[in-house]
Amino acid sequence: MVYRACVNEWLSKLPASEQPEMAKRLRTGTNPQYQAALAELVIHTALLQLGHVVEIHPACPHPSRRPDFLVKDASGKALAYVEVTTFGPDAETVSGDNREAAIYNALDTVNLPAGWLLGYSVEERGTSSPSLAKLKKDVEAWAAGACGDDPALMPRKVFEADDWRIELTLYGGFKKDVVYERKIGAASTGVRSVAPHIDLRQALDLKGRRYRIEETPYLIVVADCKDSIPTGDAVDDALIDALFGTPAVVFRCFADGRTEEEMTRTNDGFFGRHGEPRNRNVSGVLLLPEPNLWKLRDERWQPLIADNPFAINPLPKSLLPLPGYAYVKETDEFCRADGTILADILNLPQPWPPAD
Repeated sequence: MVYRACVNEWLSKLPASEQPEMAKRLRTGTNPQYQAALAELVIHTALLQLGHVVEIHPACPHPSRRPDFLVKDASGKALAYVEVTTFGPDAETVSGDNREAAIYNALDTVNLPAGWLLGYSVEERGTSSPSLAKLKKDVEAWAAGACGDDPALMPRKVFEADDWRIELTLYGGFKKDVVYERKIGAASTGVRSVAPHIDLRQALDLKGRRYRIEETPYLIVVADCKDSIPTGDAVDDALIDALFGTPAVVFRCFADGRTEEEMTRTNDGFFGRHGEPRNRNVSGVLLLPEPNLWKLRDERWQPLIADNPFAINPLPKSLLPLPGYAYVKETDEFCRADGTILADILNLPQPWPPAD
């Protein structure tokens, strides 16, 4: 009831003309569609709570396309365009066999030894609906015996469940004092793969130039409706790797036999890097790792915002003062920045979720 009351209150703050469509999306869509609609509603409410004026589907430099919001201050000055988008299941996944989704979701909740997660791959797709309880029991028994003290070992096994063949790999080295809600840390089925920084980057690429916004600050909000980010402590990495490049190691060999290795990043980040900036019209990116109201006070799943240090039009600090990352000119570094968590901006009560 508390959840519904929040959503209904936020819905009432939309212009009357926008409420029926949003209510329909929340009521009748698939789960990813519901999450996408909820993300828009949450951001709209947060902007209002901060005292901004929000214009819905405003005109923009593109002659026919409309972003989600134009945010203005009390005097009517434009602060920024805001677009809310998602990375979610691809069309093939959405329209595919729900039997695999049931298998995946069951394995995502198995009990594993502390510090271990699963890699998941379908070797042969079946047509049956196998016993999920038996599959989980078999996997848990295998993991209990296969996980040891060496995280470099990656035990692997193919499980047969009726006419399905599923290869699972155990990955160690994760935090042993953290109880991970999702146990599948990496997955591939055919050509699909879980790579949150790539998913995020692709979502940004689709929206970066879509509205031809060049003269006004522009914030892109991306919600993970794909469960691509496997663990809460991977949120920061997904954001930074997407924006500034995939982590890489460079090895150097010298004539005297010495070798050096240096941690670096490949030049594939959405923001680019010094000397080679990209997408300078995008002023910042906000990542919503869990478009789920119950997670908004969970420290592991906090939304993070990142400024583009190369932006033509920097993002106003007052727009959405969330925790995240900001460029520090004095040190020439991109550092963690404090802010007000989204749950506080939305005035969600504490404790949250309510004990009842």
